[in-house]
Amino acid sequence: MGYSAFAVANYFLDLGKKDGVEITPLMIQKLVYIAHGYHLAFTARDNSSDGLPLVDDEFAEAWQYGPVFPSLYHHFKRFGGDPITEFAKDIEFSYDDDRGKLDTKSITPKIDPNDEFPSALLNKIWEVYGEYTGLQLSDITHREDTPWDKTWKRRNGFRNAHIPNKVIREYYLNRIGGQ
Repeated sequence: MGYSAFAVANYFLDLGKKDGVEITPLMIQKLVYIAHGYHLAFTARDNSSDGLPLVDDEFAEAWQYGPVFPSLYHHFKRFGGDPITEFAKDIEFSYDDDRGKLDTKSITPKIDPNDEFPSALLNKIWEVYGEYTGLQLSDITHREDTPWDKTWKRRNGFRNAHIPNKVIREYYLNRIGGQ
């Protein structure tokens, strides 16, 4: 089962809050992207499949400054380079048949606490990468032959090019020695 980019971001924001780590928009982008990549790799290796996306509501895109989940960018861009001070929110729609009216409410997307693998993976990603700054994480995702690098070069710098999950999966499978 995959999650929204907001749910994954909120998990990291919660971990940061518990550990006293301030997370910037750049840092959250890279943490969510790295977690998505490792999730694809581990679920492919364990299931002999193409892997299951952690973020299933959108594709990562190759932007000039690295891999980006557009919803996260637009939601958190108001913080600029400052720490994010609130969780990502979404709007849930429902229709009340009795009143004949559309209702909306604000929700905070979350990872299902009973979904053990994603929680364990995100905790491990935080343990390994949570100490890095946004710029350091950006350097990691910009290295030569990364999925972002391959997509950026293939598309000649065309902004908003989707980074195929297959390319991300292959890269992270190599990182874990699964191929």
